[in-house]
Amino acid sequence: MYGQIEEILKASGVEIFPYKKVKPYPLGSVTHEAGGCRMGDDPRTSVLDKWNRCHDVKNIVVVDAGCFVTHPEKQITHTIMALSYRACDHLAEEFRLGNA
Repeated sequence: MYGQIEEILKASGVEIFPYKKVKPYPLGSVTHEAGGCRMGDDPRTSVLDKWNRCHDVKNIVVVDAGCFVTHPEKQITHTIMALSYRACDHLAEEFRLGNA
């Protein structure tokens, strides 16, 4: 996989800096940062609404793993992508309606 990614990046003009290819990564050497912005209906107990907008500042939309207050044992990348798509789709609709 390293080779394929390097080919794609080089073809797009990216400069590849030297790095160490490690297989597998040592236990504890890779982290998946998540949490910090609980999603919910009540601004007293959550930071984000159901569209990932901050309760207190409506023009801030969190489109990363911040809404995960606990980390599941499985990879969350596709869930993050789906939540981001959903939030952006809602934001685009709000712009279309003149509400944003």
